[in-house]
Amino acid sequence: MIEFLVEVEGKIYEINDLLKDISYTDRLNDGCSKLDFSYIDDDLKIQNGSVVRFKYDSENIFYGYVFKHGQNKKKETSVIAYDQLRYCKAKDTIVVKSDTVSTLTRRMCNYFGLRTGIIMDAEYALPTSVQDDKTWLDIIYSAISDTLTNKGKWFALRDEFGGVAIRDLEDLKLDLILGDENFCYDYEYEKSIDDLYNVIKLVSDNEASGKRDAYIAKDSNSVNKYGLLQYFEVLDKNSNASQIKAKTDMLLSLYNREAETLTLNCLGDVRIRAGSSFYGSIEDIELNKRLIVRSVTHNFLPVHTMTVEVAM
Repeated sequence: MIEFLVEVEGKIYEINDLLKDISYTDRLNDGCSKLDFSYIDDDLKIQNGSVVRFKYDSENIFYGYVFKHGQNKKKETSVIAYDQLRYCKAKDTIVVKSDTVSTLTRRMCNYFGLRTGIIMDAEYALPTSVQDDKTWLDIIYSAISDTLTNKGKWFALRDEFGGVAIRDLEDLKLDLILGDENFCYDYEYEKSIDDLYNVIKLVSDNEASGKRDAYIAKDSNSVNKYGLLQYFEVLDKNSNASQIKAKTDMLLSLYNREAETLTLNCLGDVRIRAGSSFYGSIEDIELNKRLIVRSVTHNFLPVHTMTVEVAM
Protein backbone atom coordinates (compact mmCIF):
# COMPACT_ATOMS: atom_id res chain seq x y z
CA MET A 1 0.00 0.00 0.00
CA ILE A 2 2.81 2.41 0.93
CA GLU A 3 5.94 2.88 -1.18
CA PHE A 4 8.30 5.35 0.49
CA LEU A 5 11.81 5.92 -0.83
CA VAL A 6 14.51 8.36 0.26
CA GLU A 7 17.75 9.04 -1.56
CA VAL A 8 20.70 10.01 0.63
CA GLU A 9 24.12 10.68 -0.91
CA GLY A 10 23.26 8.68 -4.02
CA LYS A 11 21.88 5.65 -2.14
CA ILE A 12 18.16 4.79 -2.18
CA TYR A 13 16.48 3.45 0.96
CA GLU A 14 12.98 2.00 1.29
CA ILE A 15 11.57 2.93 4.71
CA ASN A 16 7.97 1.69 4.44
CA ASP A 17 8.15 -0.32 7.67
CA LEU A 18 10.00 2.38 9.64
CA LEU A 19 7.40 5.13 9.28
CA LYS A 20 5.46 6.45 12.26
CA ASP A 21 3.53 9.31 10.62
CA ILE A 22 2.94 10.66 7.09
CA SER A 23 1.08 13.87 6.35
CA TYR A 24 0.75 15.53 2.93
CA THR A 25 -0.54 19.11 2.53
CA ASP A 26 -1.39 20.86 -0.73
CA ARG A 27 -2.85 24.37 -1.25
CA LEU A 28 -4.30 25.97 -4.38
CA ASN A 29 -1.91 28.61 -5.75
CA ASP A 30 -0.37 29.15 -2.32
CA GLY A 31 3.19 27.84 -2.36
CA CYS A 32 4.66 24.38 -2.57
CA SER A 33 3.12 21.17 -1.30
CA LYS A 34 4.58 19.73 1.90
CA LEU A 35 5.29 16.24 3.20
CA ASP A 36 5.75 15.71 6.95
CA PHE A 37 6.89 12.30 8.10
CA SER A 38 8.70 10.60 10.95
CA TYR A 39 10.54 7.31 11.33
CA ILE A 40 12.74 5.41 13.78
CA ASP A 41 16.09 4.07 12.58
CA ASP A 42 19.50 4.72 14.14
CA ASP A 43 21.37 3.88 10.94
CA LEU A 44 19.53 6.04 8.39
CA LYS A 45 20.55 9.70 8.67
CA ILE A 46 18.43 11.76 6.29
CA GLN A 47 20.04 15.05 5.29
CA ASN A 48 18.70 18.33 3.99
CA GLY A 49 18.53 18.07 0.22
CA SER A 50 17.73 14.34 0.29
CA VAL A 51 15.16 13.25 -2.31
CA VAL A 52 11.84 11.80 -1.12
CA ARG A 53 9.41 9.79 -3.25
CA PHE A 54 6.06 8.64 -1.87
CA LYS A 55 3.35 6.51 -3.47
CA TYR A 56 0.14 5.24 -1.90
CA ASP A 57 -1.98 2.47 -3.44
CA SER A 58 0.32 2.71 -6.49
CA GLU A 59 -0.66 6.39 -6.99
CA ASN A 60 2.02 9.08 -7.22
CA ILE A 61 1.65 11.38 -4.19
CA PHE A 62 4.87 13.33 -3.63
CA TYR A 63 8.33 13.89 -5.09
CA GLY A 64 10.46 16.52 -3.38
CA TYR A 65 13.41 17.49 -1.24
CA VAL A 66 14.14 17.55 2.48
CA PHE A 67 14.35 21.06 3.94
CA LYS A 68 14.21 20.29 7.66
CA HIS A 69 14.92 17.34 9.93
CA GLY A 70 15.43 16.68 13.63
CA GLN A 71 15.12 14.01 16.27
CA ASN A 72 14.01 13.54 19.87
CA LYS A 73 15.30 11.50 22.80
CA LYS A 74 13.30 8.49 21.62
CA LYS A 75 15.46 8.58 18.45
CA GLU A 76 12.41 9.40 16.32
CA THR A 77 13.45 11.48 13.31
CA SER A 78 10.96 14.10 12.03
CA VAL A 79 11.32 15.39 8.47
CA ILE A 80 9.74 18.13 6.34
CA ALA A 81 10.10 17.97 2.56
CA TYR A 82 8.81 20.33 -0.14
CA ASP A 83 8.21 19.96 -3.86
CA GLN A 84 10.08 21.92 -6.57
CA LEU A 85 7.97 25.07 -6.17
CA ARG A 86 9.78 25.77 -2.88
CA TYR A 87 12.71 27.07 -4.93
CA CYS A 88 10.47 29.62 -6.66
CA LYS A 89 10.07 31.71 -3.50
CA ALA A 90 13.18 33.62 -4.62
CA LYS A 91 12.65 37.32 -5.33
CA ASP A 92 13.85 38.98 -8.51
CA THR A 93 13.04 41.67 -11.07
CA ILE A 94 11.00 40.13 -13.89
CA VAL A 95 9.84 41.89 -17.05
CA VAL A 96 6.44 40.67 -18.23
CA LYS A 97 6.09 41.27 -21.94
CA SER A 98 3.83 39.34 -24.33
CA ASP A 99 3.61 36.65 -21.63
CA THR A 100 0.83 34.37 -20.50
CA VAL A 101 0.65 32.31 -17.30
CA SER A 102 2.05 29.43 -19.35
CA THR A 103 5.07 31.26 -20.76
CA LEU A 104 5.85 32.77 -17.36
CA THR A 105 5.84 29.29 -15.84
CA ARG A 106 8.24 27.97 -18.48
CA ARG A 107 10.51 30.97 -17.92
CA MET A 108 10.51 30.28 -14.19
CA CYS A 109 11.34 26.60 -14.66
CA ASN A 110 14.14 27.41 -17.09
CA TYR A 111 15.61 29.91 -14.64
CA PHE A 112 15.64 27.50 -11.70
CA GLY A 113 16.39 24.36 -13.72
CA LEU A 114 13.11 22.68 -12.74
CA ARG A 115 11.44 19.80 -14.55
CA THR A 116 8.13 20.61 -16.22
CA GLY A 117 4.98 18.55 -16.57
CA ILE A 118 1.68 19.43 -18.24
CA ILE A 119 1.57 23.15 -19.00
CA MET A 120 -1.78 24.16 -20.46
CA ASP A 121 -2.02 27.19 -22.74
CA ALA A 122 -3.56 29.99 -20.65
CA GLU A 123 -4.03 32.14 -23.80
CA TYR A 124 -4.63 35.48 -22.04
CA ALA A 125 -1.80 37.94 -22.82
CA LEU A 126 -0.78 39.81 -19.68
CA PRO A 127 -0.17 43.59 -19.72
CA THR A 128 3.46 44.62 -20.09
CA SER A 129 4.99 45.39 -16.70
CA VAL A 130 8.17 45.29 -14.64
CA GLN A 131 7.70 43.17 -11.50
CA ASP A 132 10.32 44.30 -9.01
CA ASP A 133 11.29 42.65 -5.73
CA LYS A 134 8.60 39.98 -6.01
CA THR A 135 8.83 36.21 -5.88
CA TRP A 136 8.31 34.21 -9.04
CA LEU A 137 5.39 32.48 -7.35
CA ASP A 138 3.66 35.75 -6.50
CA ILE A 139 4.05 36.99 -10.06
CA ILE A 140 2.53 33.83 -11.52
CA TYR A 141 -0.29 33.80 -8.96
CA SER A 142 -1.07 37.40 -9.87
CA ALA A 143 -1.09 36.39 -13.54
CA ILE A 144 -3.48 33.53 -12.75
CA SER A 145 -5.79 36.00 -10.96
CA ASP A 146 -5.66 38.43 -13.91
CA THR A 147 -6.49 35.59 -16.30
CA LEU A 148 -9.48 34.61 -14.16
CA THR A 149 -10.89 38.13 -13.92
CA ASN A 150 -10.37 38.88 -17.62
CA LYS A 151 -11.15 35.52 -19.22
CA GLY A 152 -13.11 33.64 -16.56
CA LYS A 153 -10.69 30.68 -16.71
CA TRP A 154 -9.07 29.42 -13.51
CA PHE A 155 -5.67 27.74 -13.57
CA ALA A 156 -3.58 25.98 -10.93
CA LEU A 157 0.20 26.08 -10.62
CA ARG A 158 1.39 22.90 -8.96
CA ASP A 159 4.04 20.20 -8.89
CA GLU A 160 2.84 16.82 -10.10
CA PHE A 161 5.31 14.22 -8.79
CA GLY A 162 8.36 16.13 -9.95
CA GLY A 163 6.91 18.06 -12.88
CA VAL A 164 5.79 21.70 -12.58
CA ALA A 165 2.36 22.02 -14.19
CA ILE A 166 -0.25 24.58 -15.19
CA ARG A 167 -3.65 22.93 -15.14
CA ASP A 168 -7.08 24.23 -16.11
CA LEU A 169 -9.40 23.51 -13.18
CA GLU A 170 -12.03 22.34 -15.66
CA ASP A 171 -9.75 19.38 -16.41
CA LEU A 172 -9.42 18.45 -12.73
CA LYS A 173 -13.06 17.54 -12.07
CA LEU A 174 -13.52 14.24 -10.24
CA ASP A 175 -16.38 11.79 -10.45
CA LEU A 176 -16.70 11.77 -6.66
CA ILE A 177 -19.34 12.67 -4.07
CA LEU A 178 -18.41 13.70 -0.52
CA GLY A 179 -20.94 14.53 2.18
CA ASP A 180 -23.81 12.85 4.01
CA GLU A 181 -23.18 9.11 4.06
CA ASN A 182 -20.42 9.54 1.49
CA PHE A 183 -17.06 9.23 3.31
CA CYS A 184 -17.51 12.52 5.27
CA TYR A 185 -17.76 12.14 9.05
CA ASP A 186 -17.59 15.83 10.15
CA TYR A 187 -17.60 19.38 8.76
CA GLU A 188 -17.30 23.08 9.68
CA TYR A 189 -19.25 25.72 7.72
CA GLU A 190 -19.53 29.53 7.81
CA LYS A 191 -20.65 32.49 5.67
CA SER A 192 -18.98 35.93 5.47
CA ILE A 193 -19.33 39.23 3.58
CA ASP A 194 -15.85 40.47 4.52
CA ASP A 195 -14.71 40.04 0.90
CA LEU A 196 -17.98 40.89 -0.83
CA TYR A 197 -18.08 43.83 -3.28
CA ASN A 198 -21.40 45.04 -4.72
CA VAL A 199 -20.00 48.15 -6.41
CA ILE A 200 -17.07 47.85 -8.81
CA LYS A 201 -15.34 51.09 -9.80
CA LEU A 202 -12.49 50.98 -12.32
CA VAL A 203 -10.78 54.14 -13.55
CA SER A 204 -8.36 54.82 -16.38
CA ASP A 205 -6.51 57.98 -17.41
CA ASN A 206 -7.75 59.39 -20.72
CA GLU A 207 -4.79 61.04 -22.45
CA ALA A 208 -7.00 62.64 -25.12
CA SER A 209 -9.24 64.49 -22.66
CA GLY A 210 -6.72 64.81 -19.86
CA LYS A 211 -9.32 63.43 -17.47
CA ARG A 212 -9.88 60.14 -15.68
CA ASP A 213 -12.69 57.92 -17.03
CA ALA A 214 -14.66 55.88 -14.48
CA TYR A 215 -16.51 52.63 -15.16
CA ILE A 216 -18.99 51.42 -12.55
CA ALA A 217 -21.00 48.23 -12.11
CA LYS A 218 -23.46 48.06 -9.23
CA ASP A 219 -25.99 45.67 -7.72
CA SER A 220 -28.57 47.87 -5.96
CA ASN A 221 -30.34 44.94 -4.31
CA SER A 222 -27.07 43.81 -2.76
CA VAL A 223 -26.27 47.36 -1.61
CA ASN A 224 -29.68 47.60 0.07
CA LYS A 225 -29.13 44.26 1.80
CA TYR A 226 -25.48 44.55 2.92
CA GLY A 227 -24.57 48.23 2.54
CA LEU A 228 -22.25 49.75 -0.06
CA LEU A 229 -19.08 47.64 -0.38
CA GLN A 230 -16.87 49.09 -3.11
CA TYR A 231 -13.96 47.66 -5.06
CA PHE A 232 -11.69 50.29 -6.64
CA GLU A 233 -8.79 49.89 -9.07
CA VAL A 234 -6.75 52.22 -11.29
CA LEU A 235 -6.09 50.50 -14.62
CA ASP A 236 -3.30 50.76 -17.14
CA LYS A 237 -3.90 53.69 -19.49
CA ASN A 238 -3.59 51.31 -22.47
CA SER A 239 -6.85 49.54 -21.56
CA ASN A 240 -9.72 50.31 -23.93
CA ALA A 241 -13.32 51.00 -22.95
CA SER A 242 -14.73 47.61 -23.97
CA GLN A 243 -12.02 45.75 -22.04
CA ILE A 244 -12.64 47.84 -18.91
CA LYS A 245 -16.42 47.36 -19.14
CA ALA A 246 -15.96 43.59 -19.50
CA LYS A 247 -13.60 43.48 -16.52
CA THR A 248 -16.01 45.57 -14.42
CA ASP A 249 -18.84 43.14 -15.08
CA MET A 250 -16.59 40.13 -14.48
CA LEU A 251 -15.42 41.46 -11.09
CA LEU A 252 -18.99 42.13 -9.99
CA SER A 253 -20.01 38.57 -10.88
CA LEU A 254 -17.01 37.17 -8.99
CA TYR A 255 -17.19 39.28 -5.82
CA ASN A 256 -20.87 40.13 -5.34
CA ARG A 257 -21.72 37.16 -3.15
CA GLU A 258 -21.30 35.87 0.36
CA ALA A 259 -18.10 33.91 0.87
CA GLU A 260 -18.85 30.44 2.16
CA THR A 261 -16.17 28.43 3.96
CA LEU A 262 -16.50 24.69 4.30
CA THR A 263 -14.01 22.21 5.73
CA LEU A 264 -14.73 18.50 5.48
CA ASN A 265 -13.20 15.68 7.50
CA CYS A 266 -13.34 12.55 5.40
CA LEU A 267 -11.94 9.15 4.69
CA GLY A 268 -8.97 9.60 2.40
CA ASP A 269 -9.00 9.61 -1.39
CA VAL A 270 -5.62 10.09 -3.13
CA ARG A 271 -7.29 11.82 -6.09
CA ILE A 272 -8.06 14.86 -3.93
CA ARG A 273 -5.49 17.61 -4.53
CA ALA A 274 -5.72 21.39 -4.44
CA GLY A 275 -7.50 22.50 -7.62
CA SER A 276 -9.43 19.28 -8.11
CA SER A 277 -13.20 19.34 -7.62
CA PHE A 278 -15.91 16.96 -6.46
CA TYR A 279 -19.63 16.99 -5.81
CA GLY A 280 -20.60 18.02 -2.26
CA SER A 281 -23.87 16.93 -0.65
CA ILE A 282 -24.78 17.96 2.93
CA GLU A 283 -28.49 18.32 3.75
CA ASP A 284 -28.08 20.44 6.92
CA ILE A 285 -26.54 23.37 5.01
CA GLU A 286 -28.52 22.75 1.79
CA LEU A 287 -25.33 21.89 -0.06
CA ASN A 288 -25.73 20.12 -3.38
CA LYS A 289 -23.14 21.31 -5.91
CA ARG A 290 -19.61 20.91 -7.24
CA LEU A 291 -16.81 22.18 -4.97
CA ILE A 292 -13.20 23.17 -5.73
CA VAL A 293 -10.48 22.09 -3.30
CA ARG A 294 -8.58 25.09 -1.87
CA SER A 295 -6.42 23.01 0.45
CA VAL A 296 -6.14 19.43 1.61
CA THR A 297 -4.15 17.59 4.25
CA HIS A 298 -3.89 13.82 3.93
CA ASN A 299 -2.90 11.75 6.96
CA PHE A 300 -1.89 8.25 5.90
CA LEU A 301 -1.18 6.50 9.21
CA PRO A 302 -2.65 4.56 10.94
CA VAL A 303 -5.52 4.91 8.42
CA HIS A 304 -5.90 7.27 5.48
CA THR A 305 -8.04 10.32 6.33
CA MET A 306 -8.12 13.86 4.94
CA THR A 307 -9.17 17.38 5.88
CA VAL A 308 -10.47 19.28 2.85
CA GLU A 309 -11.15 23.03 2.61
CA VAL A 310 -13.21 23.99 -0.42
CA ALA A 311 -14.14 27.04 -2.45
CA MET A 312 -17.89 27.55 -2.77
